[in-house]
Amino acid sequence: MTNIGFFMVIPFLTFYLTEHKGMTGFQIGLLFAILQFTRRVLGVLAGWLSDRFGAAPILSAGLALEAVAYLWFTSAGRSFLAWVAAFALLGFGGAMNNNGSRSLIAAGRAANSAVNLSRYYVSINAAGLVGPLIGSALLTAGLSVAGFEVAAGLHVVFAVVSAVLLHGMAAPDASNVRLSNMVLALRDHHLVAYCGLAVGGWFLISQYRIALPLTIVHQGLPGGWLGPLTAVNAVVCMIAVSVIGKRIAKRGTIARLDVLSASGVVLGAGWLLCAFGGVGPLVAAVVVTSLGESLFCGIIDAIIVTFAPPGGVGLYLGYSAMAWGIGGMLAGFTGGLFYLAAQHGELILFWAALALVGVATSAGIWLARGYFADAIAQREVIDAPPEPPADAREAPQPTRR
Repeated sequence: MTNIGFFMVIPFLTFYLTEHKGMTGFQIGLLFAILQFTRRVLGVLAGWLSDRFGAAPILSAGLALEAVAYLWFTSAGRSFLAWVAAFALLGFGGAMNNNGSRSLIAAGRAANSAVNLSRYYVSINAAGLVGPLIGSALLTAGLSVAGFEVAAGLHVVFAVVSAVLLHGMAAPDASNVRLSNMVLALRDHHLVAYCGLAVGGWFLISQYRIALPLTIVHQGLPGGWLGPLTAVNAVVCMIAVSVIGKRIAKRGTIARLDVLSASGVVLGAGWLLCAFGGVGPLVAAVVVTSLGESLFCGIIDAIIVTFAPPGGVGLYLGYSAMAWGIGGMLAGFTGGLFYLAAQHGELILFWAALALVGVATSAGIWLARGYFADAIAQREVIDAPPEPPADAREAPQPTRR
């Protein structure tokens, strides 16, 4: 419900802010940088709040903040500062929503977490199929403001539904959840290394918001192509993530890391296809990068929760979101590189650079897979409940009379 609202609004805000609010490319870029920072980088704070106060209330509160932000869009007018505040509110509300959702879904055994998180990403892509098509229709009809109102309504409805469905959930044990945990988690070298390598994957996935629209414009295609291509991405990801989630749940840590490593090569190779002009290579690029995205998203959070100590799942998922935000912010800077390469007729270098990022990411994960697997194995032993004493295990059971 909520992601339909997100996808019917966010991909088309650039067109709306340019045509109806007269904003410059610099202003729009700054707004989306603020959205990425508050939605992803502040995910660490949202994760800590989830561990401290419970995932359920943080989820509902985040949905309420997002609803307020969408309604703010309808009345922000041409005030740039008002749009900055609305984007920041939308971002942090989204951080609370996403972290609360993923923390609830990741609860339980590791195998279940992999399947449940894959279903979560399937639901996101289902929204990514429906939302852009609705957004395209609203933009064409000049009803973008109505889209803001519908998105707000969807968030309000789900905020109420989630509060009712999750009412009465046991409160977390917050005795060891301190504000300093956000900094102390950085001492976990495995977490830092894993998130650092994940930045490359998120950087390549974020090119759907940067390189894909710019390519459509550069090739002289109508802006309406963005909706169908986003829908193709969603369909491929829905199918692929469903299959990957079920299969990977049965595999060990090394096998999961091998799949994660392969995702970087597939993502880079997909964007390299854009070096060939025309609609056919562009569609092929979307299909291949969608497969890479599925390999990446089907694994990334399922592994990071195995690093987390008891009571720290939300915080560790928050660091995963931070890696996503850093990758997205770095991807934002590639817009200028795209224009520079296009002006000199050297776009092949731009696409080759993206492919190299994919190769480097894959190589880093593959080389570090033993390092990560050993750490996960050690933590599983430490976190496992203690076995009963030998005397208790061998004591004879009472005879039933």
